[in-house]
Amino acid sequence: MEVVLCFTELAGLFLSITGYVCCLVALFIPHWLTSSSGLLINENYRLGLWQTCVVQDVGFSVCQEYRTPLHLPIQVRMGRILVCLSVLTGALGFMASIPALTCVKCLDSTERNVRKMLNILGGLLFSVAGTLTFCSVSYFAYDTLIKFWDHNIPKDVPRWEFGDAMYAGWVGGFFLLSGGCVLIFSQFQVTQEANLKWP
Repeated sequence: MEVVLCFTELAGLFLSITGYVCCLVALFIPHWLTSSSGLLINENYRLGLWQTCVVQDVGFSVCQEYRTPLHLPIQVRMGRILVCLSVLTGALGFMASIPALTCVKCLDSTERNVRKMLNILGGLLFSVAGTLTFCSVSYFAYDTLIKFWDHNIPKDVPRWEFGDAMYAGWVGGFFLLSGGCVLIFSQFQVTQEANLKWP
């Protein structure tokens, strides 16, 4: 039972680490939205949470950070807040769950209930982090789609399209949510097995 529990917890932690890395990528790369200039074929604009970039096919790029958050669109401000909260919540999830893993000898074996509660707390924090990332990226995508299909905007005007960071955010949110659920499930599975063995 200990070996199965150890592997299940490690699987949940691995999923959470993968999701956390994807969320960090989504937070820092300036590629949430992309648009061609419409004038030059080899020139693209990229919009991120912290800066915008003009990228040419030859590899040359110029990026500029946003000067003030007051003039930013609501989806960028909301994306910043929610993804930063997601990264912070995920870090707290690691701090709660890693010492409580069955494979780690940080806590005494008699403190089984403490391990269980810390793993459940870590799983809940990972699930919250995944949900925050999903909400941020999905709202960004919704706003982009509304503007993309807006019939009031002339067809010749370039439209924003999804960038790699948005896909990284969706993948990160999914893995964080999955990892959190696996951690929580592993602890309740242990409780059920212990109840079945109880005389």
